[in-house]
Amino acid sequence: MKKSILNLGQALNKAEQKSITGGGITFIGSSCYTSMSRCNSAMASAISHGADPAKTRCEPCTLHWGGSGFEVRIYGTLF
Repeated sequence: MKKSILNLGQALNKAEQKSITGGGITFIGSSCYTSMSRCNSAMASAISHGADPAKTRCEPCTLHWGGSGFEVRIYGTLF
């Protein structure tokens, strides 16, 4: 199925999703926090609002000025 502006809003099948995402692991990422404790707080909040605890974790990231930090990542599928 060729995608165009006329197709906006239509659901994609699994093959179309994979061709767009590349078939890789998808995730939602948070801001990059300066400390693990802030990341853990954000992760606890995400879990309390319905994120799957088995697919949610803090991972290293790079802050906008180049320093090291941590971000919450919620892994899963797009649909």
